[in-house]
Amino acid sequence: MSSSAVTKKSDQEVAQSGNQGVMESKEQSASASGSAGLNLNVFGALSGAFSSKSKRETAPDGSSKEERQEQLSGSGAGAGNLNAHAAASAEQKGRQMRAAIQENNKS
Repeated sequence: MSSSAVTKKSDQEVAQSGNQGVMESKEQSASASGSAGLNLNVFGALSGAFSSKSKRETAPDGSSKEERQEQLSGSGAGAGNLNAHAAASAEQKGRQMRAAIQENNKS
């Protein structure tokens, strides 16, 4: 005999004879989820220029003199961007049922 047949027979006995019966049911569930993100952007630019001048002079006695001028210029720029986001959710469900059948004896 299968267990479902036994259960059905037991239910019929409770309904017909009026014996006590108790039915209890519980159900629970829980879930959670989360996400996070991070975005970082960094960029920059550099530019520069170099220039040089030289001048040579020779003296009457045969010696020479040299002058140099060097220039360097530069510039730079940079920027950054940071974005962050997060999300979370949680859910919990519960359900509980109870039923009792009791015989009423009237004599």
